[in-house]
Amino acid sequence: MFKKYADEAMELVKLIEADGARLPGTEEEKAACKKLQGEIVKRTGLTPYTEKFTYAPNASIGAINKLGWVALLMFLVYYIGGIGGTIIAMLGCFGLLVFTLTQIVRYTGMWDFAFKQETAENIVTELEPAKGETEYTVYLGAHYDSSWCWKLAARNANTALIKTGYGVIGVIVLMILSILRLCLYSGAFDDYTAWNISLYIIPLAFLPGYFFLTQYLTQDKTVGSPGAMDNLSGIALNMMIVKYFKEHPEDMPEGMKLVNIGFASEEAGLKGSFAYVKAHKNEIDVNNSYVFNVDSVADPGHFEAVKGDPWQGTKFDKKLIDMTCEAIKESGEEPHTIVNPVGGCDSTPFCKIGVPTTTFAAQNPVSTEYYHTYKDVSDRIDVSTFETGLNVIYKVIKKIAAQRALVPEVAVTEVITPESADAAEAAGAAEAAGAAVSADAPAAETEA
Repeated sequence: MFKKYADEAMELVKLIEADGARLPGTEEEKAACKKLQGEIVKRTGLTPYTEKFTYAPNASIGAINKLGWVALLMFLVYYIGGIGGTIIAMLGCFGLLVFTLTQIVRYTGMWDFAFKQETAENIVTELEPAKGETEYTVYLGAHYDSSWCWKLAARNANTALIKTGYGVIGVIVLMILSILRLCLYSGAFDDYTAWNISLYIIPLAFLPGYFFLTQYLTQDKTVGSPGAMDNLSGIALNMMIVKYFKEHPEDMPEGMKLVNIGFASEEAGLKGSFAYVKAHKNEIDVNNSYVFNVDSVADPGHFEAVKGDPWQGTKFDKKLIDMTCEAIKESGEEPHTIVNPVGGCDSTPFCKIGVPTTTFAAQNPVSTEYYHTYKDVSDRIDVSTFETGLNVIYKVIKKIAAQRALVPEVAVTEVITPESADAAEAAGAAEAAGAAVSADAPAAETEA
């Protein structure tokens, strides 16, 4: 059913991929935005529009390697700065941890003002109902930017997270040791010499960890991720779903408006989706909206629905998760559910305002050499995976429509009144007397 659309999706991925990495805030990201708009017009016949936003592209994940250099500096200051250096090292390590928690883990953006600002644009394509008025809206989401190259993963995916954690623990240890050294200077410890030696030796054990942090990623665009899986796959599949319904209006669910959003700068802390939600939160009808985010469809055997982003404190909609798993199974794959092990996805901003959402992926959830590296290329993706992905997205849209058809029946709550009780008793007596009672309505209600 979707073979020709899968082939076209792969063609689109290769076309955009050929231009190289689309790092957040770069001219390459802006160029991809313009190119994708042209492809949408060419391939779907629809005219997209864009929405600009301003943000700090290097104020989250993109700063990790620089934080490693700051950690190394604090290490040196700790050793050569005396009591003043100890205080600076303590405060510096504390600042690194606060920044990491607020900007890299939680995506708060509270320190964005301290970084260079750039502009980016979300790409929005709308397909109105084939007939009649809009009763509900399904939003398809995917991001078109790509990631900086995670050098540690490219070198050895099995040790990348261990090395990163090693560096973070080293920062925590250095902060604690700075506090202990200040206590030593104040005379809190009797055995000055033994403590002083220990406080000089222990930090050396974590020196390699600080170096690993400096090597976590690189801003070098020439080795940035071309992002075929993450996330040109989502961009291409969503565009083809819109194209399918544009070409087959008779198959489009009645009353559904389909909105396809290409988010910018997801890799910089979900900046595009946060910007969209901020701009439209007063317009989005949370009771009649569904967000199906598609992020990284490439690995057969790993088709999954994302249940939430623990780092962001979000849990996604159970009904949409169940629909996604059913659609995966009906498409011939074994369904899985996962939570994002790190970071977040573009479902989170919508989840925070109460919109039912989940993210669909087909990606090995462990650390791999092609995740956020220059090895994320289309040559490793089989077009049959795209075909299955299209089938899943289509089926989920159909399942949303089927669920809505049941909403009026599900939403009815029976209120027992004296009149209804009398009526029920009379109906029961009539049935006992052999009166003809239709079984259709109760059966439909039970099924609902």
